Amino acid sequence: MILKILGNNGPYPAPGGACSGYLLTSDSGDTRILIDCGTGVLNRLMDEGGPASLDAVILSHLHYDHMSDMLPMQYALQFHPRPRPLPVYAPDEPEAVYALLKAPCFDLWEARDATIGEMRVSFTPACHPVPTNAIAVECDGARFVFTGDSNQDALVELFCEGASLLLADCGLSEADHKFTAPHYSARLCGELAKNTRAGRLLLTHLNPKYDPQALLAEARTAFPAAELAELGETYYI
Repeated sequence: MILKILGNNGPYPAPGGACSGYLLTSDSGDTRILIDCGTGVLNRLMDEGGPASLDAVILSHLHYDHMSDMLPMQYALQFHPRPRPLPVYAPDEPEAVYALLKAPCFDLWEARDATIGEMRVSFTPACHPVPTNAIAVECDGARFVFTGDSNQDALVELFCEGASLLLADCGLSEADHKFTAPHYSARLCGELAKNTRAGRLLLTHLNPKYDPQALLAEARTAFPAAELAELGETYYI
């Protein structure tokens, strides 16, 4: 699989940046899934073929920094219609936000295990203030796992086991982290990758208040090969 980072910030974009958005493409190029579609992601997706080129969108949860560009996407699909509505997998809460996705251009699905083209997608609940899922995608002999927004959670840790590439929510520094926080710290991301024997670790959901290199240094205390998920970069899984 091929991973393209369309957004790596949260809960708001850095100057010139974008919030959560990750484009997964099979090696053949025949299956393309967008995971999350936060602020600024649609702009970059338009350079990658736009929403008409997608087989599905998966939203880890319905906080705005993970789904807000689904709203202008509806306009894009009005002007560039698809033969069939775009499948969208998402939690159905909060109800007021979910209602914004009820549009003729979207075919809404429950976030449950599914086969999408060449990709097998699975979910497990994550630890966050609203219903949220960690997401795994298996294809081309590899396993990609995205934690979604989460803090330490035994189910998520089991779910991440043996990921070829682990994309982890690095929402907090170690100094700002606490047990009840809605995000992992950078160091905890490193520990998660180490404990689950991940082949590779990318840090995402980078809060612009922090120096990314400082977060990277924290993660590397537990997982020396940790990397930042760089905006616009491509990673082969």
